[in-house]
Formats: sequence, structure tokens, C-alpha cells
Amino acid sequence: MAALKHQLGDKVRLKENAAIPGLRGIITVVEPRRVVIRSEIDGCLVQTEPHYLTNFSLAARKAWKKMPDRRVGRPKGSRVCDRISVTIRFDRELWQRFRVAENEGLIADRTATLNRWLTEHLERVSARAEKIAS
Repeated sequence: MAALKHQLGDKVRLKENAAIPGLRGIITVVEPRRVVIRSEIDGCLVQTEPHYLTNFSLAARKAWKKMPDRRVGRPKGSRVCDRISVTIRFDRELWQRFRVAENEGLIADRTATLNRWLTEHLERVSARAEKIAS
């Protein structure tokens, strides 16, 4: 089985022995001996060696590869807020545009962003429906 590697767009955190411990960001460049990440906080670019990273996306890929049929989400009873996991199929080009925006730091939190967009759209649709009904 081939080893899984860091990839563009992976969400990472710098380990405690790194130059900026705890910094979170998204990988923008992957080379054999260096990785560049874009800081979640201010968008600055930080160069580091791959072994200084905790790669959350890589961990998820490894878990998925090991147990592809495992249920998504947290175990029942461990709920922090009232959310559900949903599978949605996007057009490939649309999803690639979304991922580029995310990699560039324009979208920091997928869940919050999609929740906000859906809420805004539903409010517009509801307002339009009420206007037509009256």
C-alpha cells in the first residue's frame, strides 16, 4: 500500500517544536523537503519542513482508507451542537472553484460558509414567496 502524502489544500497545524507552534493553515506548496502553508489567521505564508506538521486532512484520508464504510460524524450522544452530515453532489468545476477560494483563504470555515449561504438564499426565497402570496 502506497504511503499517503501531504497534498495541496490540506488543513494543518504546526507542531510545538516548529518555528510558530500551533499555527493553523492550509497547504499551498508541497515539495519533498518543504511545505508552504497559508495562515488561517492573517493569510501569511509560512515555509516549514513536512515533519513539523500535524496534517488533519491526511489523518482523515488515512482513516477513510482504513475504514471506508465507517459512519460519518461524531458518535451518537457526543453532540456539541445540533448538526447533521449531508452528502451533496456538486458539479466538478463548481467544487474546484470553491476549493481554490478555500485554499486562497477566502473561505475559512466550510460549514459556517455553506450554512450562511443557504440561510441567506432561503430567506430570499421565503420573502419572495410571501410577496407573491399577498
